[in-house]
Amino acid sequence: MNGTPKRPAAPVHVSIGELRLVGYSKRDGERLGGAFQRELGRLLAHGGPPPAGFRQQKLALPHFASAVAERPEQTGRRLARAIVRSLRP
Repeated sequence: MNGTPKRPAAPVHVSIGELRLVGYSKRDGERLGGAFQRELGRLLAHGGPPPAGFRQQKLALPHFASAVAERPEQTGRRLARAIVRSLRP
């Protein structure tokens, strides 16, 4: 160890006012939302947050649809990856 203290990670605050995906039961929506939240946190932790001071009121994603027979967890993870890609320059 080099003895240099690590800087604490800068806090990241992500606020999603509404995530509306049509065609999911309440249970499947909860599964999708949980997977989305975990994957978004993982991606931001490992890939680093957006630049300091970054703010975006609306995020435009290309057409996003669930694949046939895709589990809600897979859709949630895919959605998180699409959002993180849109935050990167």
